[in-house]
Amino acid sequence: MTRTTRKIATIEARYLETINPIASLGFIGLATDRASLPDFRAFIEPYEGVAIHSTRIPFAPVATADTLRAMEAHLRTGAELLVPDYPVSTISFSCTSGTIAIGADNVRSLIQSARPEAKVVTPIEAAITGLRALGARRISLLMPYLKNTACMVADHMESSGFDLDAVATFDLNGDPEMNRVDPASIFDEATRLVDPNSDALFISCTGWLTHPVIDRLEKELGKPVISSNQALAWQALRQAGVVSQVNGQGRLFSQL
Repeated sequence: MTRTTRKIATIEARYLETINPIASLGFIGLATDRASLPDFRAFIEPYEGVAIHSTRIPFAPVATADTLRAMEAHLRTGAELLVPDYPVSTISFSCTSGTIAIGADNVRSLIQSARPEAKVVTPIEAAITGLRALGARRISLLMPYLKNTACMVADHMESSGFDLDAVATFDLNGDPEMNRVDPASIFDEATRLVDPNSDALFISCTGWLTHPVIDRLEKELGKPVISSNQALAWQALRQAGVVSQVNGQGRLFSQL
């Protein structure tokens, strides 16, 4: 059978100057997580022209100090996989307790060893920055972690200069359970937990959905509410130079 030589025309493409005119945000998530990236995206969504480029690193289904520290070995590779040869303004590491277990400076060093152009954002540092920006010193703390991991996070907040008026955890193993927590359950338990003397509520952990309840909780409690994903998105935007304010995402997004 004789093949007919096919004639294919060559055409010239026209290119956009950039596909992300405002900012490109890198995001390193956990292989087990189904909630963090959607929640992070929800906080970024009002900002047109901001893109999120994501990748994932291995993680165990149960979050303990040992499994959290094990992510250290994958951070550089995760950063290398984020749109190689394309600059990103920031890279967010989406694990609050993991940042504490590995050490924020170590997280930053490993990611920047692969992507020196990017500013590294971690949820625990972003939350602390946000709480301080809102003038909070006394806080209530709501978490999903197993007790030992919850203690690690609570100790870190105290060592960072905050007084903890009330602390509670759902005592869950890891993402398979944490991701499925109903935001309504977060709302209900938060309203029961918060101490009247607290300046703010911190909802720790990137592995659950908080965007649906932040604004409602602030109206119900009459005080600021910060979640890990909210703070991570806020700090990533600010570090990328995006400083416009939006409503409906908590008082944190009124801070420059």
